[in-house]
Amino acid sequence: MGEDLDKEKWILVIDDTESMIIMIQSVLSQLGYNNVDSFAMPQMALDAVKQNPKKYDVVLTDLNMPVIDGMEVIRELGNLGFRGGVCIVSDLETRVVELAANIAQQQEVYLLGSIAKPICRDGLSRVLKRMGYVGRKKRFHLEKMTRDELVGHISRDSIVPYYQPKLNPISNCIESLEVVARIEVEENSETILPDNFIGTAIQHDLVDTITMQLAQKISIDMPALLTAFGSDVSISINLSPTQLSDLDIPKRLHQLFDAQNIDKHQIILEITEEHALKSAEQLESLNRLRIQGYGVSMDDFGTGFTNIQQLRSLPFTEVKIDRSLVHQIHNDPFSQAIVRSLATFSPAENFKLVAEGVEELEELEYLVTHYPNMLIQGFLICRPKPIEQLTQWHSRWCEQASADSA
Repeated sequence: MGEDLDKEKWILVIDDTESMIIMIQSVLSQLGYNNVDSFAMPQMALDAVKQNPKKYDVVLTDLNMPVIDGMEVIRELGNLGFRGGVCIVSDLETRVVELAANIAQQQEVYLLGSIAKPICRDGLSRVLKRMGYVGRKKRFHLEKMTRDELVGHISRDSIVPYYQPKLNPISNCIESLEVVARIEVEENSETILPDNFIGTAIQHDLVDTITMQLAQKISIDMPALLTAFGSDVSISINLSPTQLSDLDIPKRLHQLFDAQNIDKHQIILEITEEHALKSAEQLESLNRLRIQGYGVSMDDFGTGFTNIQQLRSLPFTEVKIDRSLVHQIHNDPFSQAIVRSLATFSPAENFKLVAEGVEELEELEYLVTHYPNMLIQGFLICRPKPIEQLTQWHSRWCEQASADSA
């Protein structure tokens, strides 16, 4: 299920028509959002953001306005360092939506989508729900566990890999497995999820330590995974841009996997985008990893800073479409336009597409119908599991698949 934007968050409305402002405020009120500032003059709205850049979580802006239009609003929000979400309130052609998304990403502004006039309550609710996903990702990086607690878990070797399958819907086979970190506390049989410790790891420079502990355990699991899922299955491990800034990361991964005789062509490194990939060190590490034979995946596409055209210059072999674009895609023209553009672009650039966070049958049906070559990942298929539970699940999956095809 989706996660709504906190009703206490602040929303900024920009439209040169007073009647439209009143209508938007009314719909927002119906949805439970009452912390709303509205401006008929875009410059006044931008001044308000400049005075307090962290106040607003969402900006709803008209596109066609005199003096300063919606595109300029997006550009100026980027210049001001705005880190909320932006929604264009206007009737847009698909090509304009795609261009707006590219411009927003170039300015490091997150474009939530577009809503046609007159305002539809369901459409506005869907956009704000998308911002709820982004807000969850931001909270993911907050510090919840103390440094000493996390160091203790690491020293006790409590970081363990869970695996979530990526399904090929054509063959109905598992093509890849993403590794997600968990902390298992033996004393009380507790399993601690990443949103309780990743923020601490980032704040105290422990992400690399966790990655290496996971990679070591993945190496141990690899023979059993290859036996269960076949010799062609690949394993995805997350890396952060900060780790890519370390020019030694390719060497350390090489030493670890070589020691265990792991074929690097079966390892995919998923790059998260809490920061834009643009430093010389990051690009050098990324290229070196690809040269060494690793697959390289862009994680959470649609919430980061890389747009479709910029993918041309980066050596990605896979692009993962963020849950915020997958959610309710069968009802969302904006998400459909972005995914369609990406799917059109991907064959020429030779990277696979993965839809992550698929939770509803309608989402699965839409994606499989329109993009049968896209891999599917999400709770609807399988939740992340430790290796023992994963292999048991896979046996049942294969039995069901055989029965369905009989």
